[in-house]
Amino acid sequence: MSDNKLTLQDLRTKYQFDKKLRKYSDRHYSNDNSVFGKVTSNIDVVQHRNYLVNTLEYYKKISPLVRDDIKDVEAAMARYEIAVRKVIQNFDNQYSNFEYDAEELNELIEDVFTQQENVNKLLFRKLMQD
Repeated sequence: MSDNKLTLQDLRTKYQFDKKLRKYSDRHYSNDNSVFGKVTSNIDVVQHRNYLVNTLEYYKKISPLVRDDIKDVEAAMARYEIAVRKVIQNFDNQYSNFEYDAEELNELIEDVFTQQENVNKLLFRKLMQD
């Protein structure tokens, strides 16, 4: 069973350039390193996730949704994607403050995909109301 576990290096190889982890960040923060530069620790990653989850919960209760609502949710998702990608790129950097083991990092990556699905559900709801 331990043969199926991915190492940190395996995760980096698999996900560092994965376009699925850039679904919203390429659209909203292409060539903008401001968010990437501000993510420096696990706390920053958690804050971006919490902001996204709270934003999604808020907009689930709002009806009707407008385009600006969708932009807000997509931008929050983009910032979370960027934060997770920074962890992937810098987990072994001695100057970074990221403290994730392989299992935690894999859970973080899977959470990005889960949150992307949640954003897609909200987008679908907006599409159906129009």
